[in-house]
Amino acid sequence: MDVIQNYVSLLHTLLPSTLTNPLIQIVTTLYGLSKTLQTHISPLITQVITQPDIASILALVAILWFSLQIFGMLYRSVMFWVRLVWQLVKYSLIIGISLWIWNRGMDGAIQDAQELAGFWAGSSRGFRGGEGVEGAEEAQIRMQAKQRAAGVWVALEAER
Repeated sequence: MDVIQNYVSLLHTLLPSTLTNPLIQIVTTLYGLSKTLQTHISPLITQVITQPDIASILALVAILWFSLQIFGMLYRSVMFWVRLVWQLVKYSLIIGISLWIWNRGMDGAIQDAQELAGFWAGSSRGFRGGEGVEGAEEAQIRMQAKQRAAGVWVALEAER
């Protein structure tokens, strides 16, 4: 700061007086502030250095504060990506449903939705262990009977 004060006197020759007066006031204010802080903070720093208990507590508090700041930044960055993916999925779903309704028409989309709901309802019965399992077994028996009948029909056709 002493070096700056040595060159402040040369500002009158380089700059106009409308700029030098505020600049000189700012420089002298900062110099006085730095000298005041230096006189008041240097005893505090020497006290912290001479008493290691206070220094370790202050270091622990500083480390805790910095780590919480870092965790806050990490949380914000993760939440940004989660929100971004959520928004992309949401708008993609809206666009996909809109295109599906546009292509199929309202009646076709309602019919497709009803068929899908019926399929899900039938599948959920199978998971509950109720009628769905028996219905599935019954459907499997019917399918095998149809296959046998078709096999017999094919055999009869082959004999002719």
